Amino acid sequence: MNCKNTPEGRIVRQKYADILPLSRPEPIKPRMTTLNRAKIFSPFAALRGYDEEISDQDRVQRLIAKAELSEEDKGHLSDRLLQVRKGMTITVRYFHADAVYAPLGAYESLTGTVARIDPVYREIDIKTGTTTALRKSPPVTISFDDLVQVAGEGIIGIDDFLGLEEYPNED
Repeated sequence: MNCKNTPEGRIVRQKYADILPLSRPEPIKPRMTTLNRAKIFSPFAALRGYDEEISDQDRVQRLIAKAELSEEDKGHLSDRLLQVRKGMTITVRYFHADAVYAPLGAYESLTGTVARIDPVYREIDIKTGTTTALRKSPPVTISFDDLVQVAGEGIIGIDDFLGLEEYPNED
């Protein structure tokens, strides 16, 4: 709607005719940036915890369910674990369950020195060399049930480990 052609618009135009054609005056202080303006109002955010919730949802979307190994794969893994000794440097791939969404998790790879192998509790402790705030290097404890792959120098296939050779088929 054009207010200039209404009776009220004509009255306003006559009243302010001396300043209407002038340009807008420059501000005395420079304008505040949008980022600084947002910082002023951030303590009054209507949705507290929204950013944390969004980042948590992103993390949850990347979680997957643990895949079950076949009996053959479990046998190969067991054969490789028999060759692991304390002090060996190995690389393992294992399923790390999420603390909040327990049945879901992610597969991680870890390289380090074997600190302990416990066949009773079915766990392996691996020292990675990373230190905590107390300047200690605690070992990472991994359950045998979570292991997917074990590799390292000196770990070979079970046939080579036992010295078995394949004999050609005699027809």
